[in-house]
Amino acid sequence: MVLLRQLLLLLPSVYLGASAQDRAQSVFVNSGSACCDALRAKLPSIVFARGTPEYNTRLTTYYSLQQQELSPTCTVRPNSASDVSLIVKIAKDSQCPFAVASGGHMAWKGSSNINEGFVVDLRRMNQVDVSTEDQTVKLGPGSNWQEVYKVMTPYNVSTAGARINAVGVGGYLLGGGIAFASVDKGFGADNVYNYEAVLSDGRIVEANKETNSDLFWALKLAGTNYAIVTRFDMYIYSSPTMWGAVTVYPFTKPTTSELFAQFEKYVHDEENRKDMIAVLLNHNNGMDVALSAQTNLDSNPLARMSSAEPIMHAEKVGTTHDVVDQVIAHALESTARTAWYVLTTKANTDFFMDLHAMGETIFEHLKDRKGFTRTFSFQAFQKSYIEGAVHGPTYNALKRSNDDLVCVLNFNTWEDPADDAAMEEATAALGDWAEVEARKRGILDDFIYLNYADERQPVYERSVTPEDLDKMREIQAKYDSDGTFEKFWKGGFKIPKKGSAGATGHDEL
Repeated sequence: MVLLRQLLLLLPSVYLGASAQDRAQSVFVNSGSACCDALRAKLPSIVFARGTPEYNTRLTTYYSLQQQELSPTCTVRPNSASDVSLIVKIAKDSQCPFAVASGGHMAWKGSSNINEGFVVDLRRMNQVDVSTEDQTVKLGPGSNWQEVYKVMTPYNVSTAGARINAVGVGGYLLGGGIAFASVDKGFGADNVYNYEAVLSDGRIVEANKETNSDLFWALKLAGTNYAIVTRFDMYIYSSPTMWGAVTVYPFTKPTTSELFAQFEKYVHDEENRKDMIAVLLNHNNGMDVALSAQTNLDSNPLARMSSAEPIMHAEKVGTTHDVVDQVIAHALESTARTAWYVLTTKANTDFFMDLHAMGETIFEHLKDRKGFTRTFSFQAFQKSYIEGAVHGPTYNALKRSNDDLVCVLNFNTWEDPADDAAMEEATAALGDWAEVEARKRGILDDFIYLNYADERQPVYERSVTPEDLDKMREIQAKYDSDGTFEKFWKGGFKIPKKGSAGATGHDEL
């Protein structure tokens, strides 16, 4: 199970965004203690200082150990949109830097935590209200998907949520979200029909196709730019049961060739809207293996993707909750030191195998480091998937290639903090090589999936077209006219200024 725990860590659609670097601000900001005092004066029952159980629990629930090492002066745990509104007003009036966290499942340091300042911990806002009559669910940003699926189980329904239990609703949906049903329904965000959101002046608004429709569009790739979303209203679909399996194989050329041949057929299958298939290549404890992850929404078991005898196999027919919880979630490590890099390409087995080989070369001097694992994940953005995103900011960028695409993620873990710099440098070097090589071969797509991106990757510059990026800037200027969130909301990706070079921010939650 230890091996499977390491491998399955790649399956989340998870996790909240990523970014490049916080823009330097000349604005004066108050100290963390002054900010927490200001919060405590008006919200004494929901502000928690260092060392309290509530504060410590927030830190220990961050997935990334690098995130856990940051030390906000206090955390504040709102119970309602009204609480969030007051928090935003206090932050603005007192010029206080803050971060926002729901599941806290992002990888890089500072993505949803902060030194000094304060963290808005949304986990108390964990509403899950299902309406089978309307075929909708109303979700608080602080719920995790295990809680959501558990509540949905008696209703025999599901939604386009994450594939890992601990991922938070807020970050997942504000960065896109890859779901079991994405091949038919697009990103998780494309299944949100209404947002309740707190603007930078503290106003609580609704955003949907009729009301604040421009904000509704932008929130589908929100980052930390527009609003703190306090409720997501989503469509649901009938799902009494589904089927899921994870299979681990020895890493051999015949086996990987079989896996990628089947994967490429899946990527280009125009008819199949019920299957989700991913392939992973993993190095762990000196051993290389290949892994397939397969699901079917109609509970039909799929054939294994290789004729090789598996090292390990787990499968289940059950509710979304049970398939995630029993086939995937219990096999995961709860925390890790980690670094990620993502790119998008056309399906190309030769490139995928060359990427694995280059990973061996670049990480050769690090392979004996304690707890070292290296994983590559390959997941599809089919044409039908892209069409499901037609109403969001990423659609025109994804549509440019007029092709089925593959989301390629390199994901590395280790144990010793002394190895952080070397591991992060190697991850970046491999990512840089991959982009240059894929572009040289004519298979690179510019799209960078926000929820998997490294902090230095230029997500907005490449994941939306220049015209749509200008539109996002106009919407930002309308709803955050004085730049309150730009100045004080730390972490996450920020919309780059027009004419700026490179990425300029980080993603939410």
